[in-house]
Amino acid sequence: MAGKDADAPSMTTARLVFTGRGGEYFRIWVVNLLLTVITAGIYSAWTKVRKAKYFAQNTRLDGHVFGYHGNPKAILRGRIIALVLLGAYTWGFQFSRIAGLVTLAVLCAVGPWLFMRSQQFKLGNTSFRGLRFGFDARVGEAYRILLPILVLWFAPAVVTTLTADEGWQLGLVGLVTTLAIPWMHHRLKAYQHGRAMYGDRSFAFLGARRKFYGVYLKGAGLVFLAGLLGTTVAFVIAWFRGPTSQFPGTGFEAAIYGGIIVLPVYVFAWPFLAARLQQAVWTSTRLADVRFRTEIRARALFRIVFKSVMLTLLTCGLYWPFAAVALARYRIECVRVDSELPLTALAADLHGRPVAALGEGAADTFGLDLGL
Repeated sequence: MAGKDADAPSMTTARLVFTGRGGEYFRIWVVNLLLTVITAGIYSAWTKVRKAKYFAQNTRLDGHVFGYHGNPKAILRGRIIALVLLGAYTWGFQFSRIAGLVTLAVLCAVGPWLFMRSQQFKLGNTSFRGLRFGFDARVGEAYRILLPILVLWFAPAVVTTLTADEGWQLGLVGLVTTLAIPWMHHRLKAYQHGRAMYGDRSFAFLGARRKFYGVYLKGAGLVFLAGLLGTTVAFVIAWFRGPTSQFPGTGFEAAIYGGIIVLPVYVFAWPFLAARLQQAVWTSTRLADVRFRTEIRARALFRIVFKSVMLTLLTCGLYWPFAAVALARYRIECVRVDSELPLTALAADLHGRPVAALGEGAADTFGLDLGL
């Protein structure tokens, strides 16, 4: 047994390091915010590129930094199309049922293509040691994998529109969609990680569906308890305000109470879900003989999130860039890369295809890129 262990190749471990600082990013953030406001949002595409470059260039692995090379004009074109689709989705049902259903059909028709393009753009414009990442996918495969997710996601809206009685039909479809959320998320991450490339090396994603369901089951309990806590706090505040305050209220008052209810869910439930899902995703990701893992912990992430939320509220949002850096540092520096060979052995000529950038802004606007 000892001889077998002696003959086994030794595993080397490298850790990611983040060198960014809150003060540095604060200056970038302030300029980005002002220019975005002055240009009525047009500069947001340049904001994304500046932010992505800062975080990539401050992320190191084995002494080398990452790079981001996205074209803001390409992102802007994608965001314009995304905003048109989002506007149609938001207002379609206000005009008529037919208009709303047509909008959903269009989203299902173009959604898989947009998401595939967003991954090609993002990875194709990310580099390490002079080599670009890539996303090796085909249109037919994108629709086979992603279209069922969109159909399930929009199914409750379709049932609500087509059935006059929003009774057992809507309840049944809503239950099926809710139970399918871990399956949808796992399918999405498997597609993202399983089709990624680095140079001429392909990533692989091992099945982790059972882990996803376990995390979501526990997370649902935390969401319920945190939501109950937030609702209780909001109700108590409304009670102390007296008869002039109606709970849940309408307009601005309803938005305030809604924020009070959602805040505990974000602070208490999100760190658990984010930490456990990242553990499930990265332990299931491979790059040839290279393995990935993360030592992220829900309790440590909770402390960062709690501090960030409190200080952001107390400073009227000015602490936000410091919070973003603190969160990024913890999540990045928890990642470990295990390999039997030095990471320099991964260097290879990139055999990629030109990628269109149309989908990048669309994925950002619709929240398809979960960033786990």
